[in-house]
Amino acid sequence: MTYRLQGIPASTGIAIGPLVRYREQSAQRPTPRCDAAAVIPDQEWEHFSKALERSREQVTLLRDKTAAELGQEKAEIFASHLSILKDPEFLAEVRRKVFDEQKDAVAAVRETGLMFMELLRQLEDELFTGRIHDIEDIVSRIVQNMQGTGDESIKLEQPSVLTAVDLTPSQTAQLDRSMVLGFVTEGGSAVSHSSILARSLGLPAVVGIGPLPEIVDGATVIVDGNSGVVILNPDSGVLSEYEEKRKAYEAELQLVKAFADKPSLTKDGLKIEIAANIGSIKDLEGAIRNGADGIGLFRTEFMFMDRTAMPSEDEQFEVYKHVLERMKGKPVVIRTLDVGGDKQIPYIRLEPETNPFLGLRAIRLCLEKEDLLRTQIRAILRASVFGTLRILLPMVATLEELRRAKTIIIEEEANLKKRNVPVSETWELGIMIEIPSAALLADHFAPEVDFFSVGTNDLTQYTMAADRMNRSVAYLNRGLSPAVLRLVDMASRSAKAHGIWIGVCGELAGDPEAFALFVGLGITELSMGAASVPRIRSRLAALVSTEAAQWAERALRLESAEAIHQYISGVIG
Repeated sequence: MTYRLQGIPASTGIAIGPLVRYREQSAQRPTPRCDAAAVIPDQEWEHFSKALERSREQVTLLRDKTAAELGQEKAEIFASHLSILKDPEFLAEVRRKVFDEQKDAVAAVRETGLMFMELLRQLEDELFTGRIHDIEDIVSRIVQNMQGTGDESIKLEQPSVLTAVDLTPSQTAQLDRSMVLGFVTEGGSAVSHSSILARSLGLPAVVGIGPLPEIVDGATVIVDGNSGVVILNPDSGVLSEYEEKRKAYEAELQLVKAFADKPSLTKDGLKIEIAANIGSIKDLEGAIRNGADGIGLFRTEFMFMDRTAMPSEDEQFEVYKHVLERMKGKPVVIRTLDVGGDKQIPYIRLEPETNPFLGLRAIRLCLEKEDLLRTQIRAILRASVFGTLRILLPMVATLEELRRAKTIIIEEEANLKKRNVPVSETWELGIMIEIPSAALLADHFAPEVDFFSVGTNDLTQYTMAADRMNRSVAYLNRGLSPAVLRLVDMASRSAKAHGIWIGVCGELAGDPEAFALFVGLGITELSMGAASVPRIRSRLAALVSTEAAQWAERALRLESAEAIHQYISGVIG
């Protein structure tokens, strides 16, 4: 029987081969002790300490191996594991459970891991819940070392497609690329460290597929990492179709490599800025290596999270300065703090909210707690002289919000100049178009800013009233809906009418089909994951801008996301 399943595309490419199901050999749990008297805390702590030291040694070796094979950027994943293995709060909680609660060391580590994972789940943000696997990885490693059960590296006897409930970052990093053709997991997310490593390893991967049917090992499976489709037991016709797709994809990869350092021009000479999104300094190397025309979105909130106090002005300044200097004059869009609501940080006390996605977050939070915004703005403006700076305000819904933020920025710029602190005279200010009201009022916003940046992920979520983290309504967040396309068109027309530029920094900017519609709508900057930059640049070189404008005009008249997808697939194909 043939099964066709839909999951989340985590790493592009197509894999075809025999299936091997990985069944995790969980470390055997010791027989529970009947009373606390059976636990000798000093002995348990010594047992834990030895396992902890062994775990640190293993992760250090894995970090160094990853750096040598995949680069320093990916090695940072295991550097973060090391930081957790040295985290005073993690160690203190294990110690408390051993000495105060009289738990044996294995139970103490497992319970501490569960506590940390629950804290991450409460953030209700895909990026941070994806880090749950890092905690699971670390806990598993310590427990294995305490129980002497060895490592969890996966060995295969022939080149195969691996399926599993989930894979830890350590397991993924140690996969033998000559034996693993690709992988499918029942859980996981596209932003987990395992997915990031899969992309670096060049392994096609689909995650979040849900429970897999019982298929015997050796059955043929197709993994389409481009669309998230997984086909078990395909018939000969489907198999032949995907063999051709795989050949075409491999040919495209060679073409893409040739475009990493080419100018971003359409076939008829229209320049489109192809930029990269980054979340931290460690993402810079990928942007530079793939020839990004700039940084189209620097998500600064990750400097503020996973710590007990706000980063100082000087600390922020050094980060912004580093990014601007490394980009050597190419534009860098720095988004001001986008936390609150679904992304809580411990040193900002906020009231619990029934619906955090519609609550006090981003610019709303920063205007209520001005010190946060003023400190960040001073740090950003001080760094402005080291490159080409663009400041981006998130979640702006009203003109009043924009004007209040502008007043703060102007005041802080004036104060810096009074202190003889140099500030660039050419920095730009923009707002994100991610709330429908901003698109509907774009003609009023445009005269007051230098650019717009469309966040398609949130714009879709808010337009369709569909939580993008909710599987039950995932169909409303797939593809480019007519309503969202019309809002983007509205914002683009207002930008053009007032002589400002407009970009797209959401996930759809790097979509090999949707980008053409954005070009047709007059979008002049596309910002995406760094790995997508050369691919979109190669597609752009084959695109005629006047044809794209005609496609966009026709797409605006279509009535569903599926109709838009079918239409643009047809004209591009």
